[in-house]
Amino acid sequence: MDLIKYIAIRIVACIAFVVLGNVLYQFTFYEDDISLHGDILENLWAIDDDSEAIYFGESSNFHITKQETVHHRISHILDELVPELKIATVDNSGLHAGTFLALIKNIEPDSDVKLLIITMNLRSFGANWRCGRMENYLAKTELMLSPNLPILNKFMVSLRNYDHRTDDERRTQYKRAWKDETFTIPDFEYSNVTKWDSAMAWGTWVKDNPYLSKKEIPLACHFIKNFAFEIVPLTNQRIADFDEIMEIANDKGYKIIFNLLDENMEELQNLVGDNLRYLVDKNRKFLIDRYEKKGAIVVDNFYTIPNSYFVDRGWPTEHYSKPGKTIIAKNIAKAIRDNHLISEASATKRD
Repeated sequence: MDLIKYIAIRIVACIAFVVLGNVLYQFTFYEDDISLHGDILENLWAIDDDSEAIYFGESSNFHITKQETVHHRISHILDELVPELKIATVDNSGLHAGTFLALIKNIEPDSDVKLLIITMNLRSFGANWRCGRMENYLAKTELMLSPNLPILNKFMVSLRNYDHRTDDERRTQYKRAWKDETFTIPDFEYSNVTKWDSAMAWGTWVKDNPYLSKKEIPLACHFIKNFAFEIVPLTNQRIADFDEIMEIANDKGYKIIFNLLDENMEELQNLVGDNLRYLVDKNRKFLIDRYEKKGAIVVDNFYTIPNSYFVDRGWPTEHYSKPGKTIIAKNIAKAIRDNHLISEASATKRD
């Protein structure tokens, strides 16, 4: 008995020490550490208390060209289109569903927010993004924002107890994925990124494709590297993230809109052709079907943004001019009205 009492007293003392330390930490260094290791949470803290919806986005929401002088966001245009619903913005460069998930777990239980509009970027499901250089920062952020005692999160971050890899390790990771992750395209000889990309780089289709010149080959290769994949739900981390978002939404009563961004399908079609379009459309349909069955509203923006509204010309991105952003915002606004989400949010707020 004495031994049990001895151990119990020390366990209680350790717990009390951690709890007290956590309280002191939150009053002293916590906000500074969030600024250093999880600054996206500051965006969530900054939203107005009476916000009824949050738009979660990455650079597609706010990117502007050097020639533009007026900042514009999809979320701000949307807020103007739906004045009956107060829509807040939480965004930063490079974010994906894993970071959005961590943020959603930090929404206060008594918040008026009942609608979450979440960017769904097809590129984020591919190896290029899943194994990209930004993952160190994003993994650290997700750990710092996890629903544990903040002092324990900071301790784990200081130990680098997250998916931390060197640039060389990341490069090895996605190159291995390009070889090992296969796909099937009817009547097409290539089944992984490495072989298809190599064939494109050697100019295999230059003579047969009037849109493809040697100058355009690097961009065509980027399209292959970014979109030549087939989503495998059991192993794709982004699927796990979006699935958990839906579990939380169904548990807490959030309405979910997934904003499936458009890719430059006109340029993709011209430079690479039907085979890559086949994969993109297959993945797009998979995402729509999966998450509509789970209760989300998926706003399918594919084939809505003209080539001229894509502002990056040397790399496939979801960066649009203001008219392009306006198209996305109008599609989301239509979904909000068609699904009567304004009345639902307002009724919940009154309750």
